[in-house]
Amino acid sequence: MTRSQAERIQWVALSMIGLVAGLVLSLTAGASIFAVLGAMAGTPIVLGLVGAGLGTAQWPVLRRHIAGARWWPIASAVGMAVGLSAGVVLVEQVGRAVVGGPINFRHLGVWTRAVSFGTIGLFGGGALGLGQWLVLRRQIAHCRRWIVVNAWSLGAGLACGSLSADASGGRAGSLMSTAILLIVGSLFAGVWTGRALGQIMPPADASANVSI
Repeated sequence: MTRSQAERIQWVALSMIGLVAGLVLSLTAGASIFAVLGAMAGTPIVLGLVGAGLGTAQWPVLRRHIAGARWWPIASAVGMAVGLSAGVVLVEQVGRAVVGGPINFRHLGVWTRAVSFGTIGLFGGGALGLGQWLVLRRQIAHCRRWIVVNAWSLGAGLACGSLSADASGGRAGSLMSTAILLIVGSLFAGVWTGRALGQIMPPADASANVSI
């Protein structure tokens, strides 16, 4: 196994761990944050914790290649907060327009639920990629595709994760279904962003003198 292959595997594993850890952190802290700030102000902060977990987990790999990698978790948190919030609002507003009231993901059909999660992932991944791109572009030319890769991979990942969770036979919203959704979604996004990372990043040996 080459060094680049080993690093790609590490990136995928850390991305999966970071996304799951970020979600667990957001769920754990969410009630307290909502109690203090309310739902409108608290939602971006809670969703930003997902991005913070992901960006922090990815940082050990990124710091080998570029200086200023310390901004990666912050950029990830802000991007994910904006993107996921926008995606959730869009799905809720479209749902209200269609059904005439609030929607509940547990009561949606299989394909409608997959499209909804895919839309949220598309917006979340796109804004995440944009935030991370602002860090990358300072040192790496021609890395704009990072935004596109993050957008479609997280969108497609969450859509496939939703379909996989429903195919497992578990009840929508159950611990098992949620775990399948996250594992498939984060694996899909991790694999494709890891591939993109290998294409746009300089070799680690050439970045030996970078600072965090």
